[in-house]
Amino acid sequence: MIRPSPDVPGRPDAPAGASRPARRWLSTVLVTLVMSVTVLGGFVVAETLPAPVVQPVALANVLRLRPLPGWEVVRREHATVPLPRGGVVTGEFAQLTRGSGALDLLALPGVGGDAFELADLYATAVLTSQLERLAVSGLVERLTLPTGMETVRFGYIGSQPQTGAALEGSVTVVVAPSGNGAVFDGWAPQGQLELISEALVTMIERTEVV
Repeated sequence: MIRPSPDVPGRPDAPAGASRPARRWLSTVLVTLVMSVTVLGGFVVAETLPAPVVQPVALANVLRLRPLPGWEVVRREHATVPLPRGGVVTGEFAQLTRGSGALDLLALPGVGGDAFELADLYATAVLTSQLERLAVSGLVERLTLPTGMETVRFGYIGSQPQTGAALEGSVTVVVAPSGNGAVFDGWAPQGQLELISEALVTMIERTEVV
């Protein structure tokens, strides 16, 4: 049986174009279906891709930190810190960054003392030499890491000598029973430290210090 074409009236007395277009909706449905499969399929594929492998950062056989995705090591070098009782302690330094935030790591083998002493040493021997108009918080928190080690934490505000830009930071200090010390200094432009604080805490809490 011959069916009327889309451009021919279904009845002799019907005006041209009065009949419903045949299968015009089919192309719309196909386009929508293809778009849905493309978009939704993209999410499915993304979920099945393996997470990027992030290499741990090990310093001076003292600490081992696993960076969160997006954090990259941009500096790594030996470091020497003068001791208040005379002499120096040599360790290793690394800096991780993400966006405008950073986490400085300092590993000091055999530094001795306790976490409070090392925190004071870092503030007086390191921060004062790196920042101008330094103001260290008088509030020092004593915390316990999930590993059971005791830490101290304090905050500071200062400015970069080169640019004058204001920075704020949070320093966490650990001294292991072995006498090895580790310093975690997370910092960012003033007003932005809160944006990375959760990531800093996560990375510090899962760091191994021996």
